[in-house]
Amino acid sequence: MPIDFAHDLFLIRAPEVVLNKFYHYRPYSAADEAAVYNICLKTCDDGMDGTEVFPGYPDLIGDRIVGSTVSQSSEYCFVVEDDEGICGYACAALDTKVLQQKSALSWMPAMREKYPGTIKGEQSPADEVISSFHGEQHFVPESVHNLYPACIRIDFIPPRVVDHSVPKRLLACAMAALKTNGATGIHVEMNIGDKSMIDHYQRLGFTQLTVPDIKSEDVVYLGRLISLNKIL
Repeated sequence: MPIDFAHDLFLIRAPEVVLNKFYHYRPYSAADEAAVYNICLKTCDDGMDGTEVFPGYPDLIGDRIVGSTVSQSSEYCFVVEDDEGICGYACAALDTKVLQQKSALSWMPAMREKYPGTIKGEQSPADEVISSFHGEQHFVPESVHNLYPACIRIDFIPPRVVDHSVPKRLLACAMAALKTNGATGIHVEMNIGDKSMIDHYQRLGFTQLTVPDIKSEDVVYLGRLISLNKIL
């Protein structure tokens, strides 16, 4: 696979218990949207089920976290299936700035129409997400974009993904597609309180970045290089 910095993704430790479960990896298709949204909801609370966090809004967190990516950058998105169906995904974009610019023109206006911003007073988590569609949009910091222009989100249903190599293989699929099209580095943006998810990405080889031009103290960026081209 065309990835310079991904040898660790192929170093898979033999399981202590023999697994008789098979996984199938393939590119994302539009028919997968509902399943991807459901996984996003089931994992959005720092890797745990967020259904009760967003009552009455089954699509809201999917619209916020992965909707723009799967609708405008589907060629860099992948899913993994078990015998029950889709159980995980990797949603990526080649250039975060381009994705965010496209999102500002088309995705965000659609979300503002879908979720009217008439909320006042104390806000629930759902209210806060809805408000984010109507507030000032933040863009990836230049210091992150310079070395890690691509972005990614990887989620999976833990009870169904018992093989620890699954997220590594999802990342390898996305990184290969990104590298083939010129990406030099990839990053993920996380809420600073999502400790389990931050640890998850660090186990996948991402390192926490020092971002001098960051505009929010609630956000943390982790990055991983894909090739040497940008730093040579």
